[in-house]
Amino acid sequence: MKTLGSDFRGRSSRGLTACAAFAIAASVSSTAFAEDVDDTTKNAARELAHRATGAYDSGDFKTAQDLFHRAYTLVPAPTLSLREARALEKLGRLVESVEAYVRTVRTPLSASAADAYKQAVRQAQDELTKVRPRVPQLRIVVEPATPSDTLTVVMDGKPLQRALIGVEMPVNPGAHEISVSTSAGARARARVTLRESETQVATLRLEPGAGAADSGRILTDASLGRDAMAERDPGSMQRTWAYVGFGVGGAGLGTGVITGLLAANRHSSAQESCPEGKCAPGSSGAKDVDAFRSLRTVSTVSYVLGVAGVGAGVTLMLTAPKPAHASFVRPYVGAGRFGVQGRF
Repeated sequence: MKTLGSDFRGRSSRGLTACAAFAIAASVSSTAFAEDVDDTTKNAARELAHRATGAYDSGDFKTAQDLFHRAYTLVPAPTLSLREARALEKLGRLVESVEAYVRTVRTPLSASAADAYKQAVRQAQDELTKVRPRVPQLRIVVEPATPSDTLTVVMDGKPLQRALIGVEMPVNPGAHEISVSTSAGARARARVTLRESETQVATLRLEPGAGAADSGRILTDASLGRDAMAERDPGSMQRTWAYVGFGVGGAGLGTGVITGLLAANRHSSAQESCPEGKCAPGSSGAKDVDAFRSLRTVSTVSYVLGVAGVGAGVTLMLTAPKPAHASFVRPYVGAGRFGVQGRF
């Protein structure tokens, strides 16, 4: 059973869709952009625009973009290119969306142009300023490469002009496949993923006679350092934390030893200054007792932290994935010495 509210919302939504379709249909019929177009073409463009509006409102942005583009090709009205730009934005194709917005903004309008066209151009300008900063930037660097090399660079199956190599260029968010080859047979191939507003540098290193296999490494600003090391050695990050544990543990044990010796020294002084274990308040013996108790507490806590740190380091090191070469680690304790030894 329909409620009054749901029925009203349904009618309102259909009304908005109808209004949008009517506005676009009116723009298709305008003599400003269709004066040299025959009636059959104008009718076809109007129908495409109507179907595109329905697809857009139902969330089928791919179909909407295709139909708006076809309608614009038949009748280049700014209302159509604006709607195509919005559909492209919804699809995440920000580079193409920017171009559609720019095409709308650059539409030549006379002083007597319809208000719908002027409004479309103003809206395109406002939306363009918001979309453009969201477009990721990618700089592709090929190493080693000289100006005399005959390079063929392909991204996502489409060749790139050499003028785009080494400079930032706008690309759509998401994953991209990049390959480069030379006339001498050197090749490299890699994959990079960009988020909105992100800038990355992709470095492809050519290897002679690499064939079609993946031979290049993609190095980006985001992956240099920690992520790149983790890719070469999956256990490197865990071993790094193990070293931190050893450092903390060693510092704790060292502090425990030093404060323990100081506490023992204060205890001896208190025994000498306080006959029969009784110290007068405010005397040097009483101060030695207070210092002894404080140092003993610090020493005990430091020993606990030291043992915990070394234990955590050993556990992390022993459970880390093995690198390509053999490695080992083992703790040692000797007269006046303690620590960890191994090969990594």
